[in-house]
Amino acid sequence: MRALVDSDVLVAVIVGNEAQSADSLLVLKDAINGRFEAMATPLIMANVMYVLRRKWRLSRPTTWKADIAEVMTRMLGTFTLIPVDERDFLAAFSSAFSDHEDGVQHFAALRSRKVDLIITCNVKHFAKSALPVSSPGEFHRSLPEP
Repeated sequence: MRALVDSDVLVAVIVGNEAQSADSLLVLKDAINGRFEAMATPLIMANVMYVLRRKWRLSRPTTWKADIAEVMTRMLGTFTLIPVDERDFLAAFSSAFSDHEDGVQHFAALRSRKVDLIITCNVKHFAKSALPVSSPGEFHRSLPEP
């Protein structure tokens, strides 16, 4: 199974106190343990870096840059990146996706032909998806026992 993990799943892990944080952490652990092939786009990874910077810049004034580099290096080792190009933006702009950023992720996943499913905390945002969409909890529960 190859699944695109939306940035909101990773942000839920970072923040830690969101409704789907616990399930999102299970999905990240599933990816680390090789239970599925985790996919992302460079935009997803950039969004995660931005959130980490906002969260850690003040709380870790001397180490935040190194800490982010360490976390991102580990994530890049876990995730397979799929490209995004102008076709994905243009498709999102002319689509029924109300959130263009989600549309860009969707069309990049679709165009790559490498993604079987999208995992997101905002399933409703992907109502028009041509790919199956799952919440973190639903996805984790759907995986066969290790």
